[in-house]
Amino acid sequence: MKKKLLLTLLTTGILLNTPAAFAAENPFSSVPKDHWAYSAVEKLVQDGLVDGYGDADFRGEKFITRYEMAQILAKAMSNQEKASTDDKNLIEKLEKEYSNELDSMNIRISNIENKLSSFKWFGDARIRYQRNYNNNIHQDNDSGNSSRLQERLRLGFYGTPAPHLSVTGRLKMENTNNNNDGWGNTHDDSGQHNSAYMDLLALSWQQKDTTVSVGRQEVSIGQGIIWWENPVDGIYVTQKFGKNSSLSAGWGDLTAENWKDKSMNAFLANLKVGIDDKTSTTLGYLSTGKSKNNTVDLTHYDSIHDSWTAPYKLKQISYGINRQLFPKLNLLVEGVTNRASDLPSNAQKNGWWSRLTYGKQDWSKANTYNIYADYLSLGNWSTDSTGWGHILNTAGGNGLGCDGEKGFGIGVSYMLAANTNLDVNFYKLRPYDSNYSGFSNYKNSYNVSLAFSF
Repeated sequence: MKKKLLLTLLTTGILLNTPAAFAAENPFSSVPKDHWAYSAVEKLVQDGLVDGYGDADFRGEKFITRYEMAQILAKAMSNQEKASTDDKNLIEKLEKEYSNELDSMNIRISNIENKLSSFKWFGDARIRYQRNYNNNIHQDNDSGNSSRLQERLRLGFYGTPAPHLSVTGRLKMENTNNNNDGWGNTHDDSGQHNSAYMDLLALSWQQKDTTVSVGRQEVSIGQGIIWWENPVDGIYVTQKFGKNSSLSAGWGDLTAENWKDKSMNAFLANLKVGIDDKTSTTLGYLSTGKSKNNTVDLTHYDSIHDSWTAPYKLKQISYGINRQLFPKLNLLVEGVTNRASDLPSNAQKNGWWSRLTYGKQDWSKANTYNIYADYLSLGNWSTDSTGWGHILNTAGGNGLGCDGEKGFGIGVSYMLAANTNLDVNFYKLRPYDSNYSGFSNYKNSYNVSLAFSF
């Protein structure tokens, strides 16, 4: 509704020069100067709900037509989220008075919109600095801490070539420089992450509450401990149930992010159930294929496979809850277990994470924020700390099958301006089992990220 009203204001010239079949009352007839609508609209102007008009527009000898009054009302309606209770009552009363003019405007805008291209551009950019982001440096390392500086740019497009069909694509370039490995060596990354590549390209068919997507697409599972907003090459089907519930399932290659030179196919599924407007529960699943060609490096010897590497094997089940406790206080808790067969005898298969958030951040509004605190307890085989497909601010340990992680983190996410975000966080972590790993703590992790969307 708001979109049509705003577009109405931008296309007034077109509308005023187009023959019309309006409602019974002439929309270009003047509104009498003693009409209550003048004082009502004047109050909306004074309260800042209508830009570009002053008190003089409603006084003196100038008359306003019904159509002009409806245009002014449309502006106020587009700013209703800022309106007081009294102003909302005035807007509702004005809507009834000028319903015919508003309806006519909407019909005309719908006809114009239907002739416009559905093609849209979108994008985002990010600059971030990280220290010991993947927990590869222990507290007893005297050489220093690992760190890196990254810049990322993503440009996407969206279009609807036909009814029920949409296509989404995105190009990504990510550059890493001043990459200090923590052992006295600094270099710039080369290869795929310094080149532009296709990050997304998917065709989706939607009919009512059913969506089928094919191609490289973003997939999220549960509350994020398994997989979150990362691309997968394959097919994914989602069926919505009611307002806040859905069931999704699909199959695809997890290495669409280009972190591995071999395909790692997996079956993915997610069930979300909205208990009420404040609470949702999730059940997630990810199971990789049985290919023995896909391996990850280990820092501990794998006696089962007689190797310093192990198969990339995940059969993860996650279960989580997200609850809005109070208007500005939210709690998220999610557990995970890896039930893949033939894991090493020392495999720590279970884990969980939690986040308590205070604030009411709105990406479209400056000076809004969230303050959050995390607690993590992740076994070395519970989540993928190598490919890092999850939502966590740390890798989850120093590689799948290595040492896992346990500890806490704090952070703040602040909107410097609309669509401009600064996120700063700190994590103090140790291995999941210090006796097994042979060391007590990782060096502290820091992340500073500046992100923009457009």
